[in-house]
Amino acid sequence: MTNILPSENSFSSTTYSRELLQTDRPQAMYDKTINRLYSKIFKENPADDQNLIPRFKEVFLKWMSEDQLNKISGYKNFKTDLSIGCTHFIDDLYQTIGASNLMIFEGDYKYHWRLNNNIKYYNLNNLEKGKQLLISMPFPSTGDKHVDIDAILDRCLELDIPVHIDAAWLSCARDIHFDFSHPSIHSFAISLSKGLGLGGNRIAMRFSRNRLPGPITIMNDFNMNCQSLAHIGIRFMEELGSNYLWNKYGEAYQKICTDFNLRPTKAIHIALSEHGPVGVRLLLRHLSDK
Repeated sequence: MTNILPSENSFSSTTYSRELLQTDRPQAMYDKTINRLYSKIFKENPADDQNLIPRFKEVFLKWMSEDQLNKISGYKNFKTDLSIGCTHFIDDLYQTIGASNLMIFEGDYKYHWRLNNNIKYYNLNNLEKGKQLLISMPFPSTGDKHVDIDAILDRCLELDIPVHIDAAWLSCARDIHFDFSHPSIHSFAISLSKGLGLGGNRIAMRFSRNRLPGPITIMNDFNMNCQSLAHIGIRFMEELGSNYLWNKYGEAYQKICTDFNLRPTKAIHIALSEHGPVGVRLLLRHLSDK
């Protein structure tokens, strides 16, 4: 049965209860500080910045390197391109590789299921040589690396299966140790949507060993990147920095998990109940408003 919650604005500011948990569609965290920041941004015209895209890449890599809560390595030799969030990265793979040649694990991003309600899910034991794997890290249904990620990467190497990693949640994670240099990994993308509340202004960076000749490559080669998104991304990274949400809401997150008997994850916007992942954005906002 689908769980339907009232709109966020309908909750009383004095309400702090299990009713605020998002059980159907856990949504990424953002807050009033992030919303106010939008109003400060467009005093400048992004089109006037002739160095905008190189500067975005420079700021993005610096923002990654300043992450104090995760240990991410092995990406410095990858080629970089802008994409309109990690969903654009996924769409690019569907278009260039083909849906029938992409393997998806059960419990991954629901977008795959929305594209095909009859999707065939794969696991460590039924990976097929000749196809390619697309997997999220952190994994959406657990808020952590997939429990078998190391074995999955090694098995893909044995079968010569290229791996593409949707790292959309990495920007809102903590305590993730991951080395992207594993030879089975051909590409990955990291977005600002989850970590800096930019779900409505999606911007990401794709990292590739060898650039696929698809939409993202064409968009970057022909200067078709969205200037406003790159401009917003730069401002948010520079003003909010790395680990913004965990630094601000870490204690509140732990309180919510304790108060409602939830198991913490490594992603700020979800926790695990006995029935699966639940979103805690509304409860985080409530505690912040207090």
